[in-house]
Amino acid sequence: MERTGFVKEKKGDTLSVCFERPEACEGCRGCSKGLLPKKELLTVFGKADIGDEVVVRMPEAKTLKASLLAYGAPLCGAVAGLLIASAAGAGDALTLAAALVGMAVGYGAVRLFDVRLRKKDDWRPTVVAVISKKEKKE
Repeated sequence: MERTGFVKEKKGDTLSVCFERPEACEGCRGCSKGLLPKKELLTVFGKADIGDEVVVRMPEAKTLKASLLAYGAPLCGAVAGLLIASAAGAGDALTLAAALVGMAVGYGAVRLFDVRLRKKDDWRPTVVAVISKKEKKE
């Protein structure tokens, strides 16, 4: 999937790119009942200058896997914490605490995987084309 956006910030090869919400999303209101901002900010990798329009390729094959990892690991950690505390006969407060600790461990695992996966080109969004401000004026 490719989307077009504008570079808002630049730090080396890391760019903060602002995207407009796609037109197909306008009538949906699925994202928090339409309460989310119409612009999305995403960190991508590539070379461009602030204000340039860029075409960004999102790794489609990895999108589902990344979503499952991001949401599944903390959920599995929370369920594991609940099961362990419940099996140990802990009270409600300790069971809740165990679930929160499990969720935190799952989140920590996601962060570790994120650091490793960002180094792989097929797991990160990258700039595939740049339309500089100068080219656009001409």
